[in-house]
Amino acid sequence: MKAIRIVGGLMGILLFVGCATTQVVDLGPNGIAPMKYQGWKRAFRLENDAATVVVVPETGRMMYLGLRDGPNVLRNDPGLLGKAPLKASTWTNYGGDWLWPVAQSRWPGFSEADWPPPEVLRDAAWDAHAWREPDGRQSCLLVRYYGPPVNAVAMRQFTLDPGKPLVTVYQRMVAVKDATVPLTLWSITQIDCPEQVFFPVRANSSFGKGYTVMMGDAPPGPMTDCDEVVACDLIKADLSKIGMDAPVPWIAARKYDVVTVVRAAHPFSGEYPDGGCSLQLFAMGRGKYAEIETLSPEFHLRAGESLGNTLTVELLTCHPGTSPCRLADRLRPEEK
Repeated sequence: MKAIRIVGGLMGILLFVGCATTQVVDLGPNGIAPMKYQGWKRAFRLENDAATVVVVPETGRMMYLGLRDGPNVLRNDPGLLGKAPLKASTWTNYGGDWLWPVAQSRWPGFSEADWPPPEVLRDAAWDAHAWREPDGRQSCLLVRYYGPPVNAVAMRQFTLDPGKPLVTVYQRMVAVKDATVPLTLWSITQIDCPEQVFFPVRANSSFGKGYTVMMGDAPPGPMTDCDEVVACDLIKADLSKIGMDAPVPWIAARKYDVVTVVRAAHPFSGEYPDGGCSLQLFAMGRGKYAEIETLSPEFHLRAGESLGNTLTVELLTCHPGTSPCRLADRLRPEEK
């Protein structure tokens, strides 16, 4: 069994890495006790006056995100509530928010096809611990070991701001052995019944209009051009997936009067996966659910090396009748 100490953004957690399991050392008296959630016996609730977050280690996902006393913006499959990952399949579509460490375009290299996920990426329980900081921040850390060809430990730390509906997600991969496939930090947030999705497009995009159709015959729905931001209407959308080579990786989904905004910061450069996609949008069709996704540049890790990025997931309120371009202006990152 090998010990690795991680310092910096993930609280200096000591991990003991075995062949297929990880264990997080107890962080002391400021720990947050687990609770029950939707049939799962062990979940961690982070809460402030503005928002509520629930992380379920058995699914390896953030399963609840909502304004305080408001509805969950994340989809939860009602038929899978409280259940362990399916043994008969490598894919258990719980919903929520999760991470894959390898881009889908790489899966055929060590699996039969690009769907379903390869055996090494099958849904499984993650180790977890939650705690409070003196300044009021509350955090939950998820940890999982991925075997060959990934050969790395994945860590996702969800930290809720003390007073805002803002979650910061610190993500890191730590190589236990040399990874034999390129890795990426591919984060997926599955939104329940969104009406619109917003994303930036590159003026000189290699995809022409700023996006490429990856699944289906056309983009998910009608597009509104809002000066290098596109608003996509999902109410009448068909099953579709598109990828974008956006220069600033952010993507947002609106459901009635709440907008979920995901922004990614990658402190390293390189080629993006799936033909150069920094963002992706998967629409299930007819407004059922959509996945707003960020991808980091691909990277290679040798034993003992690590690399990470940071996401922020913020909930904003708006009038449901706000025009797409007016809302797009509000979502643009502020100039520094």
